[in-house]
Amino acid sequence: MPQETLGYVEMEWTCRRCNTKNPGLQKTCKNCGAAIDADQKFEKASDSTLIKDAQKIEQAKKGADIICPFCSVSNAGDAKVCASCGGDLTKGQKREAGQVIGAHSEAPAAKVICPACQTANSASASNCVSCGRPLGNPVAQPAPAAPTRAAMPQAAWIGVAVGILLMLCVCGGLYFAFFNTTDVIGTVSAVAWERSIGIEARRPVTKENWRDSIPQDAEIKVCEEQPRTTRSSPDPLRRSEKICGTPYQVDLGNGMSEVRQDCEYQIYDERCSYTVLEWTEIDREVARGADLNPFWPQVSLAQGEREGSRQEDYEVTFSADGATYIYDTNASEFGQFDLGSRWTLAVNGIGGVNSVEPAR
Repeated sequence: MPQETLGYVEMEWTCRRCNTKNPGLQKTCKNCGAAIDADQKFEKASDSTLIKDAQKIEQAKKGADIICPFCSVSNAGDAKVCASCGGDLTKGQKREAGQVIGAHSEAPAAKVICPACQTANSASASNCVSCGRPLGNPVAQPAPAAPTRAAMPQAAWIGVAVGILLMLCVCGGLYFAFFNTTDVIGTVSAVAWERSIGIEARRPVTKENWRDSIPQDAEIKVCEEQPRTTRSSPDPLRRSEKICGTPYQVDLGNGMSEVRQDCEYQIYDERCSYTVLEWTEIDREVARGADLNPFWPQVSLAQGEREGSRQEDYEVTFSADGATYIYDTNASEFGQFDLGSRWTLAVNGIGGVNSVEPAR
């Protein structure tokens, strides 16, 4: 997805010596003078206003700072020699960069409460306006112990166990009903068959599709623009609507963050309803019988009609010990079920016949 740069925001870092917050582009603490450590990460600033200063924007574009391999001082991303000791930066390591540090918002940040005197300070303040205490990140306090979860009452455990037992019984019962069979000797008492052929004619059918996919012989009814696809760039021939996600900040590794936004273009096209002539079943000729000689019905076609799909069903009725069983078969097997012939039926728990074979 294409990315757009909306601008740059200065980050901040907290001095590990005196806990003072410092602007991202200032690499020595404004309170105690200590340099930012080589392994220290920049933090998302409370003030996320986009930078207008051209010089700061130019610094942001230089890329991640280079750490001097001799004195560990941070240098601008395009520096060749260390600004502190003059050392060669060819083998210097660049600060880690490219991490998304959060969503971007220019809404006013919440006040910072001084942990010493409880005074409310502006979000960008480094020191408390009342007592002067540094307002860096507070020392993390140990998390309170998680409350002990009460044990489940014995009655609840019994209910769970009973529920699981019932579920197992139901599954076992279904398996037994469908797959556990008993052999029964049955005699063919009746047979029945049915064959049918559909009759089709071209009739108007209402459908919907994109205009460029509609058949040429269709009659278009109503069209409206709808989103069809997305692209990285606008379509010069169709309406294109730019859709962008929530802006977010990316750490540049030099005290600045780049505000980016992922955008794409939603392309609209005409979606139309239309009618088109299609072959549709309008009738069905049917032949039925109670013997072993099935045949297809005679079909009389009028002008503009044609034969459609063919369907066939075959059913055998068995009698065994006063009970009746129905078995559905196919054309290739149907002819062997002579009336009075004896068969071994595999009967499942709900009275259905799973399979048959000639009785021995």
